[in-house]
Amino acid sequence: MHYRNDIAGLRAVAVLPILLLHAGFDAIPGGFLGVDIFFVVSGYLISRILIGEMTEQRFTLAGFYRRRALRILPALLVMLVAVLAVGWWRLFPQDMRDLSWSAAAAALSGSNIWFWRNVSYFGDAELTPLLHSWSLGVEEQFYLFYPLLLLALHRWLPRRIVACLWGLTIGSFVLSYGLVFAGKAPAAFYLLPSRAWELGLGALVAAGGFPALGARIRGVAAWAGLAMIAASLVLVTEKSAVPAPWALLPCLGTALLIAYGEAAGTAKLLALAPLRFVGDISYSLYLWHWPVMAFWRLERGLTLDAGEMAAAIAISFALAILSYRLVERPFLDRGRAAPTRRVLWSAAAAMLVVAGSAAALALAAARTPIADPRVARVMAFIDYPLSRDAELYFNDTACRTDGRYLAQPCATTRADRPNILIFGDSHAQHIASALAERLDGVHAMRVATPLCRPLLPDPDPVHCAEVMERGFGEPAGDGTLSRAILSARWEAGDAPALERAVRHFRARGVAVTILGPGVEYDEPVPRLIARAMARGNDWALVRQGRRRDLIALDRAMARRAAAWGATYVSMQDLECPAGTCALFAADGSPYHFDKDHYTIAASRELVAKIPAAALAANPPFPK
Repeated sequence: MHYRNDIAGLRAVAVLPILLLHAGFDAIPGGFLGVDIFFVVSGYLISRILIGEMTEQRFTLAGFYRRRALRILPALLVMLVAVLAVGWWRLFPQDMRDLSWSAAAAALSGSNIWFWRNVSYFGDAELTPLLHSWSLGVEEQFYLFYPLLLLALHRWLPRRIVACLWGLTIGSFVLSYGLVFAGKAPAAFYLLPSRAWELGLGALVAAGGFPALGARIRGVAAWAGLAMIAASLVLVTEKSAVPAPWALLPCLGTALLIAYGEAAGTAKLLALAPLRFVGDISYSLYLWHWPVMAFWRLERGLTLDAGEMAAAIAISFALAILSYRLVERPFLDRGRAAPTRRVLWSAAAAMLVVAGSAAALALAAARTPIADPRVARVMAFIDYPLSRDAELYFNDTACRTDGRYLAQPCATTRADRPNILIFGDSHAQHIASALAERLDGVHAMRVATPLCRPLLPDPDPVHCAEVMERGFGEPAGDGTLSRAILSARWEAGDAPALERAVRHFRARGVAVTILGPGVEYDEPVPRLIARAMARGNDWALVRQGRRRDLIALDRAMARRAAAWGATYVSMQDLECPAGTCALFAADGSPYHFDKDHYTIAASRELVAKIPAAALAANPPFPK
C-alpha cells in the first residue's frame, strides 16, 4: 500500500484539535472529535491492507496481528510503564490504585470497558492520566474481530462485501443513536459495537463503497469533507449527542476526504510538511499528551494559564518525538526481520507482564497507608460515593429515578400534614435528606435524579421525562402541596426555563424556594485539601480552585427570583460567609466529597442555616 501524504496530514488534523482542547484551548469545543477522525482513517487503512492481501491470497491472521503488535504495543507499553512510575512517585494511594487498574486494562486492550464500568457520575476525567486509552481499546478490539469478519465475507460472500459492510455500519450507527437516545451515552461512547460505524465508514471507502465521481465533482466532495470536519470542531460541544448523531459530521467528512481527496486541492494542503510531520508522530503524540496534562493538573490545578498550556504542549511534543524515534520506528524497522511467532509471543508476554505489574501495584497501593493521618482521613473521602453515607443520601431516598422510580408513592401528598416538594437533580439529592430531617412534622416529597434540572421545558426529554412529569404534574394523594424547593446545578442560560417553572407552581398557589448554585471547585475537594495539607497547609491552593463564575450567576439568580415571586437562598453565602468558604464540617469531614456535592455533615450544617421562612409551609397548614 503506497503512502499517502494527505492521510498523514489528516492525522495531524485529528490530533491537533485534541491536543489544544485538552490543554484548555476552548475555541475549538469539538476538538475531541479528532478521535472520531482517527477511527475513520484506521478503518480505511486496515481495510485497504486486508482487502489487498485477501484479493492476492497472501493474507494470514498471524501476519496481520504481528504488524498490529509491532505498530501499537511498544509505544503504548512504554507509556504505561512511565505513567505508573510517575504515579507511584506523585499520587496518593487511592489515585495510584485506580491508575494501576486502568493501566492493567489498557495493557490488555480493555481500557474502554474498564472506564465504562468505573468512571462514575462523580468522576473527574481531566485528572485520570490514562482515560485517553479508551480509544485504543476500541481500535484493538476492532483489529481482533474485523479480520475474521472480512475473511468470512471474502470466502463466502465475495460479491456482497460492500453491501454487508454498509449494513453493519448502518446497524452500528442505529445502535449508537439508540443508546444515546435511551440515556445510555457512556455505553455508546466507550464500547466497540456503538463505535464500529466510524471505522466502518473508512472500511467502506477502502472497499469501494463510495460511488465513483468525475474529477471536478471529486474535488468539490473533498473540499466539502474538509469543511464538514472544520464545522464540527466549532459547532459540536461536549453537550452534543455523540457519537450519534453529531460525530457523523466529521466522520462523513473524513470519509469524503479519503475517498475523493488524493488528487484534489485538499491533498496539497494536507501534504504540507508541518502537517505530515505531526501526522507521522500523531500516535505517540496522542499517547503522551493526556498523561502530561493530567499530571500537570494534579500538581498545579485544573485550569492552565497560557504559559502552562504552552509548556504542556511543548512537553507532549518532545515526548512524542522521542517515542517516535526511539520506540515506534525501531520496533517497526527491526521487527520486519523477526519471525512472526517470536513477535507474537513476545507481544503477549509484554502485555501480561505490564498488566500483571500494574495489578500488583494496584493491590500494593490499596494496602499503603498515608503517613499523615489528617491527609489520610481527607483522602478517604475520594471513595465516599461508594460509602453507606452516600448510599443513604443519593439512593435510599423516598423518591428517585434512574429511568424508574423505586417507590410509586414518592410524589403522593398526605392529608394529615403539610406537603413540601424537594425537586431537582443531584444537587437536590445531596441536600434532600437533611431538609427532610429539618422539616419535622412535614411530609417531604423528594423528586430528583442526576442531570435533570427542574426546568420548563424539560432540558432532557429522554432522560428526565419521568422525573419532570412527577415534579411538575399534579401530585397524587389527598393533601395539598404547600411549597416547592428547587435545587440544581444551575447553568447561566437557565433563567427563562426556570422562570416558567416558578410561575407554573405559583399559578397553582404553591410557594417556591430556589436554592442557588452551590460552591464548586475545579477538582475533587478531598484531593485539593490533601494536597494543600501535604504542602504545609497551603490553603491558597484550594481557594484558587473555586469556580468564581458561579458567584456572578448566584447574584443574577437572586435578582430574578424576587421578580418571579420566589424565595431565594444563596448557597454561596451560606457556605462562604464574607467570601471565605468552609472546608470542613464540624465532624472534620470535608464539605464536599467531589467537586460540588456535599457530604452528609456539610449538608446538615448548610440546611440548618437556611432561613425558616424559606422552608415554611405556605399557606399555613390548617390546624
